Amino acid sequence: MGSASSADRFVHTPVRQRTVSARELTGFTRQLATLVSSGVPLLQSLEAIHKGLAGQPMAPVVEQLRQQIAAGLSLQAALRQHRVFSELYCQMVAAGELSGNLDDMLNRLAWHTERQQQLLRKVRMALVYPVAVLLIALGVVAVILVWLVPVFQSIFASLGAELPWATRLILGLSDALLRGGLPMLGALVTVGWLVRQRYRTNPRFQWWVALRALRLPLLAPVVTNANLAVWTRCMAMLMQSGVPLLDTLETVAGACGNRVYAMASLRIRDAVFKGIGLAEALRQLEFRSHQLGAEFTGLFPPLLVQMIDLGEQSGSLSALLGKAADAQDEALEQQVHSLTQLIEPLLVVVLGGLVGGMVIALYLPVFQLGQVM
Repeated sequence: MGSASSADRFVHTPVRQRTVSARELTGFTRQLATLVSSGVPLLQSLEAIHKGLAGQPMAPVVEQLRQQIAAGLSLQAALRQHRVFSELYCQMVAAGELSGNLDDMLNRLAWHTERQQQLLRKVRMALVYPVAVLLIALGVVAVILVWLVPVFQSIFASLGAELPWATRLILGLSDALLRGGLPMLGALVTVGWLVRQRYRTNPRFQWWVALRALRLPLLAPVVTNANLAVWTRCMAMLMQSGVPLLDTLETVAGACGNRVYAMASLRIRDAVFKGIGLAEALRQLEFRSHQLGAEFTGLFPPLLVQMIDLGEQSGSLSALLGKAADAQDEALEQQVHSLTQLIEPLLVVVLGGLVGGMVIALYLPVFQLGQVM
């Protein structure tokens, strides 16, 4: 597979839609791993799981899997018929069936999906927390402008005195919100919906979002480490399962949440296909997006590349990739903790400044009146 064909195939791949949540998939994998490890035949395991999933989105998927396997398909072949299961998931199951260690592979998959959920929760906590606090702050400001400021406005009107500029600004904002608040809210909701639809259907916009995510102030290290944790963990799991390196890199490209890292994985695969070692391919990695006019370098830290180089020389690449994944998880936890500690006082200052500034602006005429009297 050439580099151009790999890039084109990935760029035009639509974002996968799932009706089954990650939590449901994790629960299914854990239950299946437990039953198969206990010696329960696969068909009976799927039937037992299906009975416990009554009414859940995963239930029809499990029933179809049972019917397909009863008709003669292998488990990995049946999994590939459903978009719920990623290529990584199918590759792991295929390796387990081929080696006769399906129960071990299912346990690894269950552990991996649980770790992935923990990783997502950590990243969401770092990204969503400041946004949530700012939205709460904006809600408090809106309540003050809509319900509190008009009361002060009637009082100021009865005084007939000239108001300070800060007070006039708050009164103007309140008047604008009362007159055009609902149209503004509708416009924001519409813009949000349009942006979401464009992200789903426009590969160029997906690239733009992926690139900007790696350059966000304060948050870029968290996003980068989250992608590196996924990349190293998937590489380690697939290689430990006996999947060839070329297939591993192509599968990992599909597992990466950020399109920049996905494209980098395909470029690395093309370099390895030409006979270059994995570590050297990482060192030489440098490509340009003609869609965005941006160059991508330094996606993989030198320490990770050095560990991969040592793993290739010693023949223990999969083990070192596993240790690198553990190190990335620890680095991500520390970064999320540090970022949270940094953002919390900053948000308190912002929230206090907004609300406190508005209150001071509203009481300035009262203070001036008191001084005159």
